[in-house]
Amino acid sequence: MIRKTIRKLQMAAYRDPSLSADMGPLGHSYPWQLYTRLNGIQLTAQLDGSYPVEPLQAELAAILAEYSPQQQFGQYHVGGWSGVALHAVDGNPLEDQDFPDATYAKTPALELAPTMEQIIDSFPCTKRRVRLLELEPGRKVFWHRDFWHSVDSTQLRVHVPIITNEEVGFQISHQDCPWQAGELWYGDFTFPHRVQNGGDRGRVHLVIDLEVNDKVLALLPQTLMQQRAKRQRARAFCNRSMEVWNHVFATESRLIAEKQRRAN
Repeated sequence: MIRKTIRKLQMAAYRDPSLSADMGPLGHSYPWQLYTRLNGIQLTAQLDGSYPVEPLQAELAAILAEYSPQQQFGQYHVGGWSGVALHAVDGNPLEDQDFPDATYAKTPALELAPTMEQIIDSFPCTKRRVRLLELEPGRKVFWHRDFWHSVDSTQLRVHVPIITNEEVGFQISHQDCPWQAGELWYGDFTFPHRVQNGGDRGRVHLVIDLEVNDKVLALLPQTLMQQRAKRQRARAFCNRSMEVWNHVFATESRLIAEKQRRAN
């Protein structure tokens, strides 16, 4: 079934090259990208609210002067992706992982960031992990997916970019995410997503995981909420096709990336 659907998508892209045309730093020809694009599936939304960039960047500098970012776990990168926790298990700024039954609390790092704390506190729900995540220049995070960070699940994730540049390529399936500093964005991270930083400075986002409730859902556009059934159908294909692709191709591509990193 997966192979048959992939073949249909490839034929559609052949008939209409615009479906897989590059519209940014990254391409659009993977099967899951073609699927979500052909089916008009919305995976991101800019939310109401924008935040002053200068205070956020000043607070970021203060935090990084006191805390060394910890390398992110996972097999879908080869380094250069790290973070500091502002709200974490037991209030530990060095704890990055999410544990379902754990107790979460603000970390000492957040004491250096009153503007960030106001942003975090403004969401009318229970908070899970809140992190400052940095991707160093020239580094990549390969295609992967999360298991529950979606409006269709028990947690969702929002981003506030703090430092970015025009050479950052960020995609959630087919949707490019040229999110700008100070904006507030939702993304469905249960779909395949990836990011690369082709610029000359680190890319840093404030990443906030929220437990879903009615007040949080009210922050999202109705167009997004109306596609829930369509997303559920698409999610299974997109993630399965990504798993197949990763099994066949990803090991080689990541070895190449690791060799390039060491050469530089």
